[in-house]
Amino acid sequence: MSERVDEFSRESCCLFPLINTLLDSFKIFLRNFRIFLSIFALTTLPLSLLLFSLSLHSHPIQSQIYHLESLAFSSSTRFEARHVWKESRADAVSLLRIKALFSIPCYVLSLLSVITAVNSTALAFHGRRPSFSTAVLAVKTAWKRPFVTSLYVYSLMMAYAAVLRTLAAAFVGAPVPRLVVAVVGAVLEIHLMAVLSMGLVVSVNEDRFGLEAIRIGSGLMEGRRVSGWVLSCLLVLVSGCIGWELEGLMDGQELLGKWYSWAPTVMMGVLSFGDKVGLVCMYALVALWSFVVSTVFYCECRKRHPIGSENEPIPV
Repeated sequence: MSERVDEFSRESCCLFPLINTLLDSFKIFLRNFRIFLSIFALTTLPLSLLLFSLSLHSHPIQSQIYHLESLAFSSSTRFEARHVWKESRADAVSLLRIKALFSIPCYVLSLLSVITAVNSTALAFHGRRPSFSTAVLAVKTAWKRPFVTSLYVYSLMMAYAAVLRTLAAAFVGAPVPRLVVAVVGAVLEIHLMAVLSMGLVVSVNEDRFGLEAIRIGSGLMEGRRVSGWVLSCLLVLVSGCIGWELEGLMDGQELLGKWYSWAPTVMMGVLSFGDKVGLVCMYALVALWSFVVSTVFYCECRKRHPIGSENEPIPV
């Protein structure tokens, strides 16, 4: 136990490997700019566009659902509340249909972006030149492993979210314990995201998938868990800021349409459209950058635990 504490202290005091990981990721990105530009244009940019389109389509419906729910709770009669709840359920069904329509193309693009970006980064890390043909070959030969692993990733994240909601509901009326649950839950969630991301990279680069790949990824992080947590936290923070900015733009667009005259609304709408395009490109770039950083981190961890060594994490 004391050895683990000492190792944690040494890593937390020596975070310069994080800077090295980010610098190596940046160098790999620049030296292989052409292939990463192709991945950006063909996978992460369309994926970002679909996700933002989903947000723009679902935001008014979600706002309407929240509004109807508040009306139902404040209704004076039971008949009126039942009518409002009926409208809310109809909007909820429409929202589910929209999300189902976007889910399949988003998932396919996400899987393609992970495979191509991870494979290209791993080749570049080991001194090889990635190309469009190597990316296509990686998709043809390795798509089944990350496909299976991604199903486990989504299932584990949904299960963890359900546990957090259950714990939060158990402490209703107790603000301090609820705050503690929220903080601890957020810290553990970021660590879980780092482990699952590592497992997804393992499934692309190695002949492992599912829970085995996630277990191997967790074992590879041994000795660098703090670094993995910080990297995951940085990526979550950047993507979260983009999401908050988009939500602010959507709320601002609704206010403009209500309070301003026609001509200023058109001009502000054009500016808002330009901001949204910038956010779409920024989110696509962040998604691609996250794959590159995660792969570089995996390659560094794999150098510490080479395949066939005594310290290699062995699946159960």
